[in-house]
Amino acid sequence: MIQDAKRGWLDIALQDGETIPEPTRAEEYSGKFNIRMPRSLHRTLVEKAKEENVSLNQYINYQLARGVGHPFNTVKSKNNIKS
Repeated sequence: MIQDAKRGWLDIALQDGETIPEPTRAEEYSGKFNIRMPRSLHRTLVEKAKEENVSLNQYINYQLARGVGHPFNTVKSKNNIKS
Protein backbone atom coordinates (compact mmCIF):
# COMPACT_ATOMS: atom_id res chain seq x y z
CA MET A 1 0.00 0.00 0.00
CA ILE A 2 2.88 2.36 0.67
CA GLN A 3 4.08 1.99 -2.92
CA ASP A 4 0.61 3.01 -4.19
CA ALA A 5 0.66 6.03 -1.87
CA LYS A 6 4.09 7.05 -3.18
CA ARG A 7 2.98 6.74 -6.80
CA GLY A 8 -0.21 8.69 -6.07
CA TRP A 9 1.71 11.50 -4.40
CA LEU A 10 4.19 11.66 -7.27
CA ASP A 11 1.42 11.73 -9.89
CA ILE A 12 -0.43 14.56 -8.15
CA ALA A 13 2.77 16.52 -7.46
CA LEU A 14 3.77 16.27 -11.13
CA GLN A 15 0.29 17.33 -12.29
CA ASP A 16 0.41 20.32 -9.94
CA GLY A 17 3.89 21.29 -11.18
CA GLU A 18 5.49 20.83 -7.78
CA THR A 19 9.22 20.35 -7.51
CA ILE A 20 10.05 16.82 -6.44
CA PRO A 21 13.37 16.57 -4.61
CA GLU A 22 15.85 13.91 -5.63
CA PRO A 23 16.05 11.05 -3.15
CA THR A 24 19.02 11.17 -0.83
CA ARG A 25 20.80 8.35 0.89
CA ALA A 26 20.68 8.29 4.68
CA GLU A 27 24.46 7.71 4.69
CA GLU A 28 25.15 11.15 3.24
CA TYR A 29 26.27 13.31 6.14
CA SER A 30 27.40 16.90 5.86
CA GLY A 31 29.90 16.68 8.70
CA LYS A 32 28.32 19.73 10.28
CA PHE A 33 25.95 20.24 13.17
CA ASN A 34 25.18 23.00 15.63
CA ILE A 35 25.11 22.48 19.34
CA ARG A 36 24.15 24.70 22.25
CA MET A 37 26.11 24.38 25.46
CA PRO A 38 26.56 26.25 28.70
CA ARG A 39 28.93 29.21 28.46
CA SER A 40 31.13 27.69 31.14
CA LEU A 41 31.64 24.55 29.03
CA HIS A 42 32.38 26.66 25.95
CA ARG A 43 34.98 28.60 27.93
CA THR A 44 36.59 25.40 29.22
CA LEU A 45 36.78 23.91 25.73
CA VAL A 46 38.35 27.08 24.32
CA GLU A 47 40.92 27.14 27.13
CA LYS A 48 41.80 23.46 26.63
CA ALA A 49 42.17 23.97 22.87
CA LYS A 50 44.50 26.91 23.51
CA GLU A 51 46.57 24.80 25.92
CA GLU A 52 46.99 22.20 23.18
CA ASN A 53 47.65 24.87 20.54
CA VAL A 54 44.86 23.58 18.27
CA SER A 55 41.63 25.09 17.04
CA LEU A 56 38.46 24.66 19.04
CA ASN A 57 37.05 22.61 16.15
CA GLN A 58 40.04 20.25 16.17
CA TYR A 59 39.91 19.86 19.93
CA ILE A 60 36.18 19.07 19.96
CA ASN A 61 36.59 16.62 17.06
CA TYR A 62 39.32 14.83 18.95
CA GLN A 63 37.34 14.65 22.19
CA LEU A 64 34.16 13.45 20.44
CA ALA A 65 36.06 10.77 18.54
CA ARG A 66 37.78 9.68 21.74
CA GLY A 67 34.46 9.54 23.58
CA VAL A 68 32.84 7.18 21.11
CA GLY A 69 35.92 5.08 20.46
CA HIS A 70 36.35 6.30 16.89
CA PRO A 71 39.90 6.28 15.55
CA PHE A 72 41.04 9.87 15.77
CA ASN A 73 44.25 9.52 13.82
CA THR A 74 42.45 11.28 10.95
CA VAL A 75 42.13 14.47 13.04
CA LYS A 76 44.96 16.74 11.98
CA SER A 77 46.41 18.87 14.70
CA LYS A 78 49.33 21.24 15.14
CA ASN A 79 50.51 19.28 18.19
CA ASN A 80 49.67 15.90 19.59
CA ILE A 81 46.65 16.35 21.83
CA LYS A 82 47.04 14.73 25.22
CA SER A 83 44.41 12.14 26.05
